[in-house]
Parts: sequence; C-alpha cells; structure tokens
Amino acid sequence: MAYVVANWKMYLGPREAIALFARVQQRLRQEVASALELPTVIVCPPAISLMAMRDIADGRLVALGAQNCHWEPRGAYTGEISAAMLEGLADYVMVGHSERRRAGETDEQIARKVAAVAANAMTPILFVGEDEPTSGATQRAQERLERGLADVDVSCQPVLVVYEPTWAIGADAPAAAGHVRGVVARLKQWLTDNGAPRPAIIYGGTVTADNAGQFTAIDVLDGVGATRATLDEHGFMAIVRQTARAGIEKPTG
Repeated sequence: MAYVVANWKMYLGPREAIALFARVQQRLRQEVASALELPTVIVCPPAISLMAMRDIADGRLVALGAQNCHWEPRGAYTGEISAAMLEGLADYVMVGHSERRRAGETDEQIARKVAAVAANAMTPILFVGEDEPTSGATQRAQERLERGLADVDVSCQPVLVVYEPTWAIGADAPAAAGHVRGVVARLKQWLTDNGAPRPAIIYGGTVTADNAGQFTAIDVLDGVGATRATLDEHGFMAIVRQTARAGIEKPTG
C-alpha cells in the first residue's frame, strides 16, 4: 500500500483549509473516475479545522490526521488536545515530528503519545530520523524508532513510520536516494524482526512535486510526506499521481 501524507503545519485557517480540502477531494474523484488507483491520502490540518473537514470528508478518497496529541486522556494541560478527544475526528495522529522534538519533546513522551493514539483506535504516524548526515545516521534513526514504539506491539498495532532526516527539511536539496534507501531498509528490517506483518515507511523532508518521483521510485519506500507542495491542489495532485504510478510499477512480492 502506498501513502501520501499532507502535513499542513500552521498554515491555512479554517476557511482556506476547507476550500482546499474540497478542491483536492474533487480532483481525487476525477482521478478515480479515470481509473487511477489512489494511494492512501492522509491530510493533517491544524486542529482547528479537523471538525469541519471531518463533516465533508469522503472516506473513500482521503483520511484525516491530527498533527499532535497529549498522552493523558484529560487533565490540567492548557492548550493541549488528548488522543481521546481526537477519536472520531482523526484516523491518524502525527507523533515525534522533528519540530516537536526541537521544542523539547523527549523519546519517552513520544512513546507515551504513540501508545495513547493506539489505545484510542487511531494509527500513529511516527517520525524518526537523524539531525546530521553522519556515519551514525542510520543507528540514530533506528534508536528513535525503537524508543518511539517501546509501548506498543507492532505485530498487531499498525504504525506508519516517516523517515525524516532533520538536516534535509527546508534544504535546497533533499536527501540522496541511496542514503534514504539504506536507512529505510534497516528500519523496515527492524520492524519485520519485531513482528510487523506489513511495515510501512514513507519519506519526509523537502518533498516537492518536482522531486517526489525520485522517492516514490525507491523500492523500500511506501510513499512520501510533504507540506509546502500540498498547500495547493496542483502540487498535491502531482504528488498523488506520482505515488500512484510508483505503486503500480513496484513489484508486490
């Protein structure tokens, strides 16, 4: 299965988000009518737009994701939203994004969030990667994967992993395909060794409509995540089409 994750970060107020979402869904319907087999498309808007977008979401075309959550079900946590509150609004919840880590989020907190998302019948989208392209990059990414999944059983809990090399975010060029393939292959092997029946890993880090194809073509990758490229329907659909084509072309066995 192939995935496209659109992380809209702190862009698009409710009116803008709903309008773009409606246009994207219309374009997705047109692609389905033309016999394109869509990837799993996940849109993660600012939380303020989730409820309104849920009201118009066509689950045959797109799933919704939240950008963050708290691990406690309730409490005196001003400004926070619990995983329990997101149940019914989101199908997925992003956890451990590099921007959250830079804000002070720890591996232990991330693991607790992953467990809370799973306990509330949603799928965690766990971000892992490294801060510098050094010789220890692969090991650092694996450590974050292991720690983030410490409180769930991947043999029965679906998890979508995003390999996100922090040094590539906002850079002039994304990470090299060979580097991405090597890291992702090791992460997938760890997931397989720990019982994940169908480990899924996508790439995130300066993905654009122009370069998405070089990542969707990597055999061990299951799709891509992007922000700026998905903030208009043209870039969004270009990535969807490239991901869909790659899914058809890759061997399934």
